[in-house]
Amino acid sequence: MNNKQLTKFAIYAIAVLCAALINEFVIKYVKKHINEQGYLLVLVDMLIVVLIFAPAFALVSKYTKKLSKAYLKTSKKVSSSKNGNLLGFTVAIIILFILFAFLRHNINVIQDLKTMIP
Repeated sequence: MNNKQLTKFAIYAIAVLCAALINEFVIKYVKKHINEQGYLLVLVDMLIVVLIFAPAFALVSKYTKKLSKAYLKTSKKVSSSKNGNLLGFTVAIIILFILFAFLRHNINVIQDLKTMIP
């Protein structure tokens, strides 16, 4: 895989993961503030995704792609061209992993690391 393809893949992966985290945040916020349970909550959840978040996904994807490009471009400057991309992508994936673990699975990775490392 050449450097251009790797960069394109990294930008796409970071954009998709960021959009998924934003979606999870919106859904949790809605569930927290709606006191209804059951089928009404399912309908509200579906309406939010279709009416609000689906068009916003394109907007979020556009901006996260721009931010990802800027992030990877900056990481290229830190070190050599290919190593900078790899370093930037690795750091971004680690950050997104920590956020996914916390927001989607209620796992505090940082606290777990603190207990493992004396």
